[in-house]
Amino acid sequence: MHQLFETYAPRYDLHTPPGHYKHDHAFVLDRVASLGRPHPRLFDVGCGTGVFLELAIANGIDAHGADAAEGMVRAAADRLTSSRVRVERMQDFDEVARYDVIISLSWTLHYCDDEADLRRIVSALAKGLTAGGLLLLQVANPDRMNAGPKIDREPGPDGQPDDILFIHRFSPQPGPGAEVLADYIYVGQSAGELLVEQHRLRCCDPELVAAAMRDAGLEEVSIVDLMSVSPFVTGRVR
Repeated sequence: MHQLFETYAPRYDLHTPPGHYKHDHAFVLDRVASLGRPHPRLFDVGCGTGVFLELAIANGIDAHGADAAEGMVRAAADRLTSSRVRVERMQDFDEVARYDVIISLSWTLHYCDDEADLRRIVSALAKGLTAGGLLLLQVANPDRMNAGPKIDREPGPDGQPDDILFIHRFSPQPGPGAEVLADYIYVGQSAGELLVEQHRLRCCDPELVAAAMRDAGLEEVSIVDLMSVSPFVTGRVR
């Protein structure tokens, strides 16, 4: 398990504040509202520290989630309640016709093993939806990635300016598999913290994810471009 999501889970919201994803979260809330269902039931695959779950609950959604990292789930349970979140790999999801909406944000899907694993995951998530339910998967778009490192500067836990540095570089790899190497460096200057880690992201191809959705029987499959490196692939069950 990557330490960014385990040992450093309590620091995650420092280098990636909730506001970073406000446009993505607004898109999901809008799609959920489009269902017109009172108190829709939602499941967040790879819920992280529970930022979106908290927002969803505040908007009248019966939101639940899971994450493979125990550290992230502890952070989410502190934000919400332990009854809302659980430790679970996306490969182990096996609920049937239980949720109106299933989402996966922030490239969680790309921690699959290979294309066959991706297809199994998408198929299982599709089975977890009620009739007419929505599957919303946020994916990477390597065409908009470059190898140049970028630095995010955030205030520290006590408000110190530029105390937190998060350096990231995405490097699409040649050949099959649509892989991207993600290099992350987290620095907490006042706390003397340093983490250097590389993540291997697989199946980083929106068209590949869309094909997996269609093969799983989803309809109205589309790629929604939010003008970033993270479009959504969406679909609806019959």
